[in-house]
Amino acid sequence: MFWSGRAPFQDLEFMHEPKLPPPSPTSGRYQVLLRQGFQRLAAFWATPGVGRSALCSPIVGFIAGLGAVAFLLCLQAMYRYVLGGLLHFHMPPTLEGEPHAVTYPWPWWLVLLVPTVGGLISGILVFTSAPEAEGDGTDAMIRAFHQGGGMIRTRVPLIKSVASIITIGTGGSAGQEGPISQIGSGFGSYLARVLKLPPSERRILMLAGAAAGVGAIFRAPLGGALFAGEVLYSSTALESEALLPCLASSIVAYSTFALFITPKPIFSLPNLSFQGLRDLPLYVGLTLVCAGFGWLYVHVFYGLRNKLFKPMPIPRQLKPAVGGFLLGLVALAYPQVMTGGYGWVQWGAIGMPPELTLAGESSFVPHMGMGLLLALCVLKIVATGFTINSGGSGGVFGPSMLIGGMIGGFYGQLMAWMLPSVYINPAAYVLVGMGGFFAGVSKTPLTSIVIVSEMAGSYSLLVPLMLACGLNMAISRRWTIYEQQVPSPIDSPAHQGDFVVDVLDRILVSDVAIRTEGIEPIPAAMPFKKLIQLVARSNQTLFPVVDGQGRLTGIFTLRDLRLALVGSEWGPLVLADDLATRPVLSVTPEDTLHTALRRMTALNIDEIPVVQPDDPTDLIGILSRRELTSAYTSLIQSLRSPATAGSSGKV
Repeated sequence: MFWSGRAPFQDLEFMHEPKLPPPSPTSGRYQVLLRQGFQRLAAFWATPGVGRSALCSPIVGFIAGLGAVAFLLCLQAMYRYVLGGLLHFHMPPTLEGEPHAVTYPWPWWLVLLVPTVGGLISGILVFTSAPEAEGDGTDAMIRAFHQGGGMIRTRVPLIKSVASIITIGTGGSAGQEGPISQIGSGFGSYLARVLKLPPSERRILMLAGAAAGVGAIFRAPLGGALFAGEVLYSSTALESEALLPCLASSIVAYSTFALFITPKPIFSLPNLSFQGLRDLPLYVGLTLVCAGFGWLYVHVFYGLRNKLFKPMPIPRQLKPAVGGFLLGLVALAYPQVMTGGYGWVQWGAIGMPPELTLAGESSFVPHMGMGLLLALCVLKIVATGFTINSGGSGGVFGPSMLIGGMIGGFYGQLMAWMLPSVYINPAAYVLVGMGGFFAGVSKTPLTSIVIVSEMAGSYSLLVPLMLACGLNMAISRRWTIYEQQVPSPIDSPAHQGDFVVDVLDRILVSDVAIRTEGIEPIPAAMPFKKLIQLVARSNQTLFPVVDGQGRLTGIFTLRDLRLALVGSEWGPLVLADDLATRPVLSVTPEDTLHTALRRMTALNIDEIPVVQPDDPTDLIGILSRRELTSAYTSLIQSLRSPATAGSSGKV
């Protein structure tokens, strides 16, 4: 055997496990970067509020976008087979549809029967499975935000969607934004529950879902994002914390929607432009007319509910059928009041663009005169009240747009007739009327400006829209179509504690009277029998426990002592140190009262020890909840005093 001077089998390295080469500097750097990325992602997720909402909002947007696609396809199928097949009713097309001739419904008895049967099916479905799905879905979403902690039952979006498709698809005067906002907000609420997020973040995800649904179904991603945060309040307040999550979800929802349905503006307009100061008085007049009709809309809408449908002595399941029958009576003479009716705004008030006319004429000539436009303004208000307030399922956005468009068309034609020497295009007033009217009744001026411009695919009338929406908002502050709105965040139960925290964060513990006298520390080695005698003579509710050097080692309360008394047979063996709670939750003079209140709440105590900042065992005194409340009340009164009201503003 040949001896090489090396150990046996040393040359046969292939018989052993191959040795891995040392990691290269590049791979090591990638591993570090990957680890840091996961750590940052975990920290981002652990950050309450924006962090988790930002990660979840795109998921909510994706589901809401798919929901918008499914909802729209089902609704179009109802239009095709029920309204078109049974009633021979073909509404005017918009840019989202194909050119076709306009036909009116017949025979007359089906005009009565179809909405009645649709209301009956919808009523049985809603009031049997999910009563909270009745009426306008946006109001239900607002109520869930303010009063329900962002909780929406899982079945509600499905029931709401099916009931709304039946209601609108059989001719009910309702819009798409109510059901689609509940689809998105319902999934946002569900995802937050699955992830066990707190109510504050559950509300944000619910709003993100509503923004996604509205942004997709109306082809208005920015308008949808603004709508969800603005519709909560009857003032100009905005839920600013939800803005970024709503933008993220709306972007994803619109992009998802565009994968299946080519996004196009809903309305087509001729070339319009704002002529400057000369036009402003005319638009101010339009705004005043919109405000008057807005007042009528709100009062008739809720008047029908309170004086007609609520007192009606029949089961709730049957009331939507009654509403459908009453709608059918109106539709016998004016079928334009059925369904949402965007096509009637395009055909009747604006005029048809060449791409939607069968002959291809290049003309924007309205097909309705002033009398019919004015009549439809009033009748659409009544028809919407019949559908929604009887318990039918749907939204009020679509009907509001039709009413506003008809008002604008009537006003534009009237001004063109009264001022023949001035060039006036009624189509411009149609667009501004839609935005101005909806801004007044819904208290969403920013949303109305943006969403109408996005639906028309043009910002050429931005200045008149700003004027009409802002002025109508100022005029119509005392009425709103969404009765669940609250004036401002300070009036919302969802923000009940926010403003208290803001005030308490201004006050330090050192600014409050700390009790330093009359405190009797309890030696850790004190026997139970002697401890009971000392506590019986004391007025304290919180007892600090100290060691032999006088250092704070724990605390106990009267509640802890009562629990120890339950097992009184152990009394001789119990020392004060056995009752002490550790670690000690305390505050320093440099902490805020917000910190003190939070720690009192954590232990469910009314007093808390105050210690030195550099030595948590050096007891200074005791802070009581009574002194904390007194300091808060004093600061509130000082902020509300006339001397400081001008500089401090609303708390």
